[in-house]
Order: sequence, then structure tokens, then C-alpha cells
Amino acid sequence: MSITLFVPCDSAALAAGADAVVDALHKEATARGLTIDVQRNSSRGMFWLEPLVEVVTAAGRTAYGPVNFQDVPSLFESDFLQGGQHRLSLGLTDALPYLAKQQRLTFARMGITRPLSLDDYAAHGGWVGLQKTAAMDSGDVVQTVLDSGLRGRGGAAFPAGIKWRTVRATEAAQKYVVCNADEGDSGTFSDRMTMEGDPYMLIEGMAIA
Repeated sequence: MSITLFVPCDSAALAAGADAVVDALHKEATARGLTIDVQRNSSRGMFWLEPLVEVVTAAGRTAYGPVNFQDVPSLFESDFLQGGQHRLSLGLTDALPYLAKQQRLTFARMGITRPLSLDDYAAHGGWVGLQKTAAMDSGDVVQTVLDSGLRGRGGAAFPAGIKWRTVRATEAAQKYVVCNADEGDSGTFSDRMTMEGDPYMLIEGMAIA
């Protein structure tokens, strides 16, 4: 019986040694005659816990972190594949205080899906907006965005609907959709995390635009 684990492939996790942890997990499982399926998900944004290893158990995803490749043998010794206790045990991921108090919108799929999996994206609400707007008039789409109060994520928080309305009203033979990202503010990594962790969301948004 194969047990599923999740280890992020986000840049922050990689910088903290996530690939080495994955290699160690495979080697230790093989040495013990165990079968594991390590999925590379996006980061949940708790960078102080990276590399974060999640194990799928009957109770839900159980988290351990921050995990160093040298910690892997002791994790197996503690039966972490069944949610066993270890000094790096964090409990159920969804119950972690940092996540439990949040209502995630832009980051709704972060840490849950594999970034480049179309199946994962579709299974977690992907393409619903595109399908809905495909049956709408472009003017109605723009008005919906205006009414929603959707704003840019930069410091100006400029209303997206105004941009869309302006572009729609502009006479031009050729128009372009540009996706820009900002990491200029110190300590902010939200745009990079979005591009790496949920790229199809950006593609869907651009397709709607």
C-alpha cells in the first residue's frame, strides 16, 4: 500500500533543502521496503516551516517541519507515515493556527494542489470563471468585475474593472494582456508565490480578460 506525502517545490522550500528531503524520503522508504508517493505541491506560505512535509492520513494531512534531510530516518522511526509523534510534529495542517484563522481567496489552492497539474486545478474550482464568462457579453463581464470591487495587489490597489473598461473602450486593431508581478516591497513574496504555486489561475484570469 502506497502512502502519499506532499513536499513543496516552491522556491523558498527548494532554497531550504526540499529536494534533498525528497531524495532522503525515497531512499529511506526503499531501505525499509515501504512504498511512498511523494507529490510536489505548492507552498502554503509558512516559510519558517519549510521544507514542510505533509503525510496523507485517515484524519487528514498531517504536517512535519521544518524537515532537514538528516531528520528523515527518525521520522520513519516514529512511524510518521501513520501520523506518529515526532519532535517536528505539527498536527493536522488545516488546524495550524496560521491557516485556521484565514479565509484564503487568491491563495485558496496554495499548498493543496500540484502547480502544474491541470487535473488538480480543475478539481479545486479551476476554469469555473472562464466557463461562466464565455457565455456572457464582454460588457457584462467588465461590469461584474467593477461591481465586485476587485483591485490590483500592488500598493495603489487600483480597481481592475476600471482598467478593463478603459481597454474595452479603446479603439485599436491589436490589444495585449500583460501579467506583471511585483516583489519590490521588502518581505513580500505574494506574486512569486502565486506564479509558482497557482499558474493556471493567472492564465485563466488572462483568458477572461
